Amino acid sequence: MSRDHQHTMLLNELLDGLIDTTGLPAVELTGISLDSRQVVQGNFYLAVGGSVSHGLRFADAAIAAGAAVIAIDPQDRHAYDDTLQTLEAQGALVVSIPSLSQRCGEIASRFHRDPDRRLTVVAVTGTDGKTSVCRFIAQALTSIGQPCGYIGTLGWGIAGEDQAMVMRPTALTTPDSVALRRILAELYSQGAVVVALEASSHGLAEGRLDGLSIDVAVLTNLGRDHLDYHKTIENYQAAKASLFDWETLRSIVVNTNDEFGRSLLRNKRQSVQVVDYAASSGNKDKTAAEISAGENTIVCRASHARPTAEGLQFTLSDADFSKSISSSLMGMFNIDNLLACHAVLRALGHAANEASSTLEAIQPVTGRMERFATDCRPAPVAIVDYAHTPQALDAAIAAVRPHCNGELWVVFGCGGDRDSGKRAPMGRAAEAADHIVVTDDNPRTEASRLIIAAILDGMRQPSNATVISDRSNAIRHAMSAATAQDIVLIAGKGHEDYQVVGTEKRSYSDRSLVDQLLQEAC
Repeated sequence: MSRDHQHTMLLNELLDGLIDTTGLPAVELTGISLDSRQVVQGNFYLAVGGSVSHGLRFADAAIAAGAAVIAIDPQDRHAYDDTLQTLEAQGALVVSIPSLSQRCGEIASRFHRDPDRRLTVVAVTGTDGKTSVCRFIAQALTSIGQPCGYIGTLGWGIAGEDQAMVMRPTALTTPDSVALRRILAELYSQGAVVVALEASSHGLAEGRLDGLSIDVAVLTNLGRDHLDYHKTIENYQAAKASLFDWETLRSIVVNTNDEFGRSLLRNKRQSVQVVDYAASSGNKDKTAAEISAGENTIVCRASHARPTAEGLQFTLSDADFSKSISSSLMGMFNIDNLLACHAVLRALGHAANEASSTLEAIQPVTGRMERFATDCRPAPVAIVDYAHTPQALDAAIAAVRPHCNGELWVVFGCGGDRDSGKRAPMGRAAEAADHIVVTDDNPRTEASRLIIAAILDGMRQPSNATVISDRSNAIRHAMSAATAQDIVLIAGKGHEDYQVVGTEKRSYSDRSLVDQLLQEAC
């Protein structure tokens, strides 16, 4: 299903009520942009100040790309008077809008006819799990006839009838306020009725979601992250907490095994529905009932959880409803992600049996703990994961280990021309595996041997590692040497479909290679 959405609007119609439009020409606008690099013919370019530079510095580029009108804040006129005089002398139409930076979202919403109010918007925040939870929600809802779009780390898109989702790129996990409205409008036009979006702490702190109509807010967990940006853990928490006090919220979905999650329940508005989810953990099972007195609250729990060679098994409990769930997902942490997905469907009004019926068919996010196996003949299972930091590699190995009936192999490398300080710690993290194959990641312009040497320097027993710099050959080696009871964890590139060697971006995919090797095994 597709729907028409607004493609053009007259300038005076767009700004009516925001400024005095008397004498403003009826220029036809084809779109709104905050980024001069994304301007196309007929666009309205909003020149606002950013954290690094001001949009007016790129106004000439926007004009050259076809911008029909430039918007400025009158307070910026003095600082950029020479620039503005030059633009106006060249015939550019410049419009002053007071408090422009605070009104960008409103202007974009007007242009796109408030797409967020025509959609149900689910915003997911947390230190870990945002991408998986959003993609799981999109899969689950689409499978029961509610087409659901996704916006986040992997880009944006909507699944077709075959559940495949073609991603279009975004510059940021949470796009800027103008791009976000455009994407929502396009998803609506493609038939979406719900959109699951990742609400990053940066996006929340910078106001990229301000003014958006959000129906459901979700917390996965809260750890320590992005303090280079937020400076203090308190600032980081405050950014996350702001989502749960959103004026338009109907429901909040909270992991109550997380202390921060429990604090959100204590401070929630009484009118907001609570869906409390958690893997069972003793006296925390009644957290929501204790905090919310059981009013307007749904409690979802997972118990009897265990890893298997094929994935996960657990019992889902939701009030008087109970069901045994078998999932092909790897990693016990995915039980929380599946519970969050179930909880969101409950918040959206789906019955417990309908919500739970979607879980077993959910597939992993591309390149995130993605399992590859064959039944043609005995062969090891391969797991392709994006883990490319010491912490992520350590967590990936720990997540895979319980699923492994034999020995655990890890194939990984480190990128060149990037943070060299993580190479030795990644070598140490890899030693939790039984077999280690060190290879190239994206060497870029650095010598492969120097990157690998730095990885080996971090290992207690570097002689235990096999070094095969060519990534394809390294993976072939591990897959051929491993037994049918083993698991080969291939870490670092995940969903990426390229490898950067020197300055050349070569077509390459861990996923495609593993799939090919397993097919060859048949």
